[in-house]
Amino acid sequence: MSARRLTTVAVTVAVAALAGCGTTPAHPPAARPDVSIPAIGSASPSLTPTPVPAPAPTCDAAGVALSVGEVDAAMGLRAVGVTLRNCGTTVYTLNGYPDIAVLDAEQRPLDVAVLDGTANVATIERYDGVRPKRLDVPPGGTAVAVLVWRNLTTDAATVAKGEYISVAAAPGQARHTLTLSTDPGNTGKMGVSPWVAG
Repeated sequence: MSARRLTTVAVTVAVAALAGCGTTPAHPPAARPDVSIPAIGSASPSLTPTPVPAPAPTCDAAGVALSVGEVDAAMGLRAVGVTLRNCGTTVYTLNGYPDIAVLDAEQRPLDVAVLDGTANVATIERYDGVRPKRLDVPPGGTAVAVLVWRNLTTDAATVAKGEYISVAAAPGQARHTLTLSTDPGNTGKMGVSPWVAG
């Protein structure tokens, strides 16, 4: 074989070796997990926590569930509705006022008198002069009462602040502890209306 031919063969082999260089790595990369990357501008997941619904009122052995609404406050006068729902299977009869006690953050009774009749605190047209009367609440039906108080503070040392109320449909009935912030200051009293049809 001539010297020219030997040179041509050597160049061909070298070119072939260089052409293959880098196409097949000595150590192939490890398999990567399939990671899905959202496109730019796509909506990101919401970070807003999902609100936790308030627990449903407990139905007691007599077939009664009690709950409390939002406080309506105006010019120092507070009012909140208390609702009784007949969650039983028979008619539940009411004839009077709910029995309510004000509790502190540790659920201890406070020295606050809850008096029968809203007129003991303020004149409220809808409840002024309303007298208790027999009320038959059918299964699934409701009755309501309103609890009122004034936020009045003249002595910081005797300020009452409640975080719960203990409620019974009537004296001697099962009691329900409900979360309710109250601020009767040092008035020492609140007023409650009789039960009326829901």
